[in-house]
Amino acid sequence: MTRERYFGILERETGRLDRIVRDLLDLARFENGVTALDTRLFDIQRLFEHVIARHEHDARGRGIALTSRIAFGADQVTGDPDRIEQVLENLVANALRHTPDGGAVTLSASTNDGDIVLTVQDSGAGIRPEHLPHVFERFYKVDVARSNGSGGSGLGLSISNAIVKRHGGALHVASGPGETTFTVRLPQTAPLA
Repeated sequence: MTRERYFGILERETGRLDRIVRDLLDLARFENGVTALDTRLFDIQRLFEHVIARHEHDARGRGIALTSRIAFGADQVTGDPDRIEQVLENLVANALRHTPDGGAVTLSASTNDGDIVLTVQDSGAGIRPEHLPHVFERFYKVDVARSNGSGGSGLGLSISNAIVKRHGGALHVASGPGETTFTVRLPQTAPLA
């Protein structure tokens, strides 16, 4: 029985290291412009539906309201839908990880100065001001109050930031007690790369 337990631990840790290596390779490819984007016009509502469906079971089990809203004129954008979904997937997974049971996570889309603005907002404890300038750095993990003792490799936000930049956009975070909002700002027409 003890040997099986150790093999299980070894298998989990090997999988975790494999994910970190894959994440580092992805990050390097995006930062160096090696990975091509499959750019096309796509529907934001469908993207939101995919991300919500992926997390719906966990959110419902914890009593977290996981909702979306799309403003008029913000229903489509040109970009790589798989990569933008990867960004939103990461942001929602983080939001759920840091939102207490009974809280809320909201995805929204709007327009501003000709750009599409996607946000993921959670009702968690918030990120302390001294951590905000560092959240997009590789391997940076925010304090224990935000992480609830769980978390990933510390690469997800770095990868998300690189993907958004590759689209000619910007990724920002704002946080205060009881609320954190990640904002993805994308040009309506992404660069063909």
